[in-house]
Amino acid sequence: MKNQDLKGTGLSPSIRYSEAFKRVVVREYERGILNKAQIKAKYGIGGKSRVLDWCRKYGKLVYPTSNNGRPMKDPQKQRIKDLEKQLEEARLKVLAYEKLISIAEKEEGISILKKGRSQTIDELAKTYPRRVSMFCGLFGFSKQAYYKHQTYKKISDSKNLNTRESVLVLRRQMPRLGTRKLYYLLKAEGSIHIGRDKLFSVLRQEGLLVNRKRKYTVTTNSKHWLRKYPNLIKGVHLERPEQLWVADITYIDTLDGNAYLHLITDAYSKQIMGYELCNNMEATSTLKALKKALDKRKYKTSKLTHHSDRGLQYCSKLYTDYLKQNNVAISMTENGDPYENAIAERVNGILKDEFGLSDKLEDIIQAKELTSQSIKIYNNLRPHLSCSMLTPNQMHQQDELKLISFKKKKFRQLENA
Repeated sequence: MKNQDLKGTGLSPSIRYSEAFKRVVVREYERGILNKAQIKAKYGIGGKSRVLDWCRKYGKLVYPTSNNGRPMKDPQKQRIKDLEKQLEEARLKVLAYEKLISIAEKEEGISILKKGRSQTIDELAKTYPRRVSMFCGLFGFSKQAYYKHQTYKKISDSKNLNTRESVLVLRRQMPRLGTRKLYYLLKAEGSIHIGRDKLFSVLRQEGLLVNRKRKYTVTTNSKHWLRKYPNLIKGVHLERPEQLWVADITYIDTLDGNAYLHLITDAYSKQIMGYELCNNMEATSTLKALKKALDKRKYKTSKLTHHSDRGLQYCSKLYTDYLKQNNVAISMTENGDPYENAIAERVNGILKDEFGLSDKLEDIIQAKELTSQSIKIYNNLRPHLSCSMLTPNQMHQQDELKLISFKKKKFRQLENA
């Protein structure tokens, strides 16, 4: 603009550029799109240092003030340099994370990237919803596969919720029932449509897997002068109910002191035939459990053997005479090894571990109520793996099925030795 053109505007010839114009030029220059020469050419700005003066006054970047002849930094080049530095740092970070994931996968033997990529994309998509495609590409995941996985996950979550509800229905009666037996019962009801391993996975995610308790208390006193009987069941194959009964005593802890549960169990069907809960370990109490079992006997003409440890109660004349009067053969353990009476020990463990009889109860009245309910549920509802997943009562009604035996590896090694 020439000086004569400014006469009618009221502007002094020395004020050729407004403040707003100067700020626009500085802002555009600092964006790095055009360099200084291009800015001057675009707007017809004269003077060697005019743009630099404006930048010092209005700019956000730092500009040198010394007159040592050092050229002004080009913001465009400086910005490129900064971006290149940031890009290199980002590349090194990605490389470090990839190496960390690779080492973790090698150590743990799992694919972290495959397991966590969908969840990672879910979390990132909440903040950057328009970058889903980029995240999918970063993890080697097509966008279509990601959304397909999301649909599958919703269906899977719904199935898991239904499974959880079905499991809780059974757990309300048998709170510590194992997963294999849960799977069998739910499958028979048609409540679930998933595999056994998937059920394990679902219960693990929901925190519903049962942790086994390990607690052992000695209730047997075998150091006495009474007659001890030989072990008659070595090598015996169980083929029918009421072929062999096993007996044992376990304690139940109450605030009033220990209560004692005397049990008689059928070795073939695993049915609890008789029991007595009282506050003593006397032979008379053990005999009450035996009488209840004999009254409940279904196959009264078949040959029956009674097997127990060498406890004082089972060796007492009162108890053995009653067995003989009812034509029941007497068998006892010989080496004090609990595995010689493994079935009785296992039934004790089930009642205490799965039905809460290992908890400290208020008194013997509460213990009796819990014991009665637990034995009823055990006999009628709880399936056994060794009984082809039949309940004890179902198994006791027949004699055609063969028992499934489970031997631990260490016991096989002992037998071989």
